[in-house]
Amino acid sequence: MKFQPPKGTRDLLPEDATKFQKIIDVVRSTFEKYGFEPLFTPAFESFELLSAKGGLGEAVKDEIYYFKDKSDRELGLRFDLTMPLARVVTSNPQLPKPFKRYQIEPVWRYDNPQSMRWRQFWQADIDIVGSNSVLADAECITCICEVLDELGFREYFIRVNDRKVVDQMLKDLKVSDKINEIMRAIDKLDKFGKEKVKEELNNLGFDGIKILNLFSEKALEEKVYKEKAKDLFTFLEYVELFGIKKKVKLDLSLVRGLEYYTGLVFEVNLGGKASCGGGGRYDNLMKTVGSQDLPATGISLGLDRIFEVMKENKMFEPRKTDTKVFVANVNQEILAETIRITEKLRKEGISCQMNLTDRNLTKQLEYADSIGIPFVVIVGSEEVKKNKFKLRDMKNKKEIEINLEEIVKKTIALNF
Repeated sequence: MKFQPPKGTRDLLPEDATKFQKIIDVVRSTFEKYGFEPLFTPAFESFELLSAKGGLGEAVKDEIYYFKDKSDRELGLRFDLTMPLARVVTSNPQLPKPFKRYQIEPVWRYDNPQSMRWRQFWQADIDIVGSNSVLADAECITCICEVLDELGFREYFIRVNDRKVVDQMLKDLKVSDKINEIMRAIDKLDKFGKEKVKEELNNLGFDGIKILNLFSEKALEEKVYKEKAKDLFTFLEYVELFGIKKKVKLDLSLVRGLEYYTGLVFEVNLGGKASCGGGGRYDNLMKTVGSQDLPATGISLGLDRIFEVMKENKMFEPRKTDTKVFVANVNQEILAETIRITEKLRKEGISCQMNLTDRNLTKQLEYADSIGIPFVVIVGSEEVKKNKFKLRDMKNKKEIEINLEEIVKKTIALNF
């Protein structure tokens, strides 16, 4: 029997895992630079909590990993990181506000796996709870821009809209029974363009041109929409002050989360059609989950999609192991000395490996070379007697013979 990862999941072997870890490191350090603090929550939550988001109710069972435990409690694997945050905030009213937290953890959805979509995937979230100022929204977006800059993206942009403007437009259409159909069509604008969306709206029995004109920047010239877009205009002023306005794209066709978002909404686009995250303001969620009525905003990045786009665009540097030195032993008789040298190097902060097999010296050198370890310390009986060891540069295949103290100084000096 040959076992495979469960449907919609995957393994990341060391070469890819190292790259993925570097993405996490960049994301974490940038989040912390902006004052967001870490939070860890359980992989599963009560089904009652999970079903509260956007009024999903029982219907969410078909979209998540739902189960009952041995005490017949209804549970589910978390499908995002926002619902756990809402539970934490409402359960801990003593938390200072605004509460700025980040989470970088896997989530699960029972979707149909397809290109760059998995049933288990990693999200990186930042949220600010307790501020009703759009300055909080602007700071979240600025932080995300810095993450993408640090990862090496250059052509990305962030689409932004305001639910209050969308609500007014929907009200003016006077088609309350057809709102979902219209929104599904409008949401395809970014992917399929105006002509196809206009055709779809016409086929649904609407005036496609009229609706598309409504969901355009030109509409903001009208007084009623300009009034509703005050937060949107203020947000654009803030992102200009933060120096990222060129990365922000006003798009009135962005209509995500009608049952959930209450104000500004965002979608992160890596260029072309590659979306890798989104978010917005959700001022009603805390009240839905608990007794606290707190404003909140946040944004989430899909790290698996970012990883795949970076691989596709060859944005990663050639693989380099974090191990800087391999300690090779010529024979088993000097194993104790090999261990002593390895531990000495590690205590000096030098990442190193030692031989854990019965391979001969040639095979040990081949192994070190195959995973990109730059230096090998060769320990043999004669070297132990003289207290001088060969330090082999694996790149140029040259060796020098020096004592252990000099090896330590040399490797530290090379800024490993």
